[in-house]
Amino acid sequence: MESTVYRKAAALAVALFTIATPVPARVAATATITVDTAHPAGRLAADAVGLSFEIRELGIGNLDPAKGNMTQLLRTLGASNLRIGGNTLDRDTLWVPAGQPPPDPKPDWVQDIVTPNDLKRLRGLLDATGWKAEVGLNVGRWDPALATDQARAMDRILGNRLVAVECGNEPDQWEGKALRPAGYAYPQYHADWAACAHAVGHHRIAGPDTAGTSSAWASSLAADERERMSMLTVHQYASGPDLTIDRMLSAGQITSQLNAVAGNLAAATANGLPMRVDEANSAYSGGVDGVSNRYASALWVIDYGLSMAQAGLAGVNIHGGLGVCNDPIWNGKFQRYTPICAPNKAYELAQQYRVMPIYYGIWMARQLGPGRFLPITIDTDQNLSAYAVKGDDGCTRIALVHKDGTAPVGVTLTVGGRDRSASVLAMTGTALDQEAAAVQGATVDAAGRLHPVPSAAQVKGGKLTLSVDAASAVVVTL
Repeated sequence: MESTVYRKAAALAVALFTIATPVPARVAATATITVDTAHPAGRLAADAVGLSFEIRELGIGNLDPAKGNMTQLLRTLGASNLRIGGNTLDRDTLWVPAGQPPPDPKPDWVQDIVTPNDLKRLRGLLDATGWKAEVGLNVGRWDPALATDQARAMDRILGNRLVAVECGNEPDQWEGKALRPAGYAYPQYHADWAACAHAVGHHRIAGPDTAGTSSAWASSLAADERERMSMLTVHQYASGPDLTIDRMLSAGQITSQLNAVAGNLAAATANGLPMRVDEANSAYSGGVDGVSNRYASALWVIDYGLSMAQAGLAGVNIHGGLGVCNDPIWNGKFQRYTPICAPNKAYELAQQYRVMPIYYGIWMARQLGPGRFLPITIDTDQNLSAYAVKGDDGCTRIALVHKDGTAPVGVTLTVGGRDRSASVLAMTGTALDQEAAAVQGATVDAAGRLHPVPSAAQVKGGKLTLSVDAASAVVVTL
């Protein structure tokens, strides 16, 4: 299915790269960055930045490797971690075992049905892309027989592609959503989690998947159930409906988000558990129009994903939905923050998607790993973030995220070693509050492929100098 949507995007990409190419003569601001190549630190996992979808996407037949371009879109990002859960897990999704018809009539709360055939379709996608997944069980509307059947089906069908089973979604909000009575607190949740763990029957279990990023439920579960779980999970959104571009890209935003996970990260580490923020994005309740669906979100997600990994998290999963871009997707809810969506209804039905700006940011962040972070020092008065990683392949990669939209910055990178060549990938956009984005002038095509051609650079005397345009990000490979 071809469309002028993709042809226009390709033409715009050429203009984008021309506009955004740094012009050294007008660089006034500077930054000096030194990379300590001798002291590798914490690990950047291969799956440090992944995706998250509502379980309804399974129930309505999406994530199908035989249709559309989703398979290639995941391949373009590279094998990572896919989380399947969300609000639709406990509120309105019913598991129906193999060989059984759906109940007729369905209970009033049921909007989506998931069956073993849906898991088989998911397994096909995971096998085709190299991704692995966490998948949720409905604990909010608990049925032990159905949960046991689903857990066994997930083990059988997903096999080693299943990282963990998630016992419910955002249980710290069940009381307010009529899924539990007044007074429901951690002790009651712990009992519910234990029942779920019994149904699962193995230690590949994640939790508590709280909406509260710093909720004590997570640290308590880590201490109480470290022997029966394999991952600690919480959710995090940068803000709510009042989010602005300036605040999202402010120097303090990432610090605030790091501080919010610090307590639970410490608890996970103390109890020998990896921790993921398995549902994350710019603003809860579907994002903010003009912010979450604009180029600024691509810069934010690079900084967010890499900062969380550098702090010690196993990874983050960026949430989204596969409906029509910027339209309500389920229960009248928008998911304007989604990385992947359909240009119109016909494309949605064909599972032929396009990408939003945040997808490019995820792609850029994923270029750094896997490997180990290298310490850096940075001297600048600009809103500039920097990360360095010694890759498992022996290459050193440095990401620079320039979140100021007004002027370029001249960067001097001290990397040591002999004179040698380097390559540079630059992500650019027409403006922070516009949608268009590209990498080296290249955009994701209709098939789901992205083929940017890096620019050449040269390390001389252990230093590399380059101009980083306003509101852009670069990845330098040495």
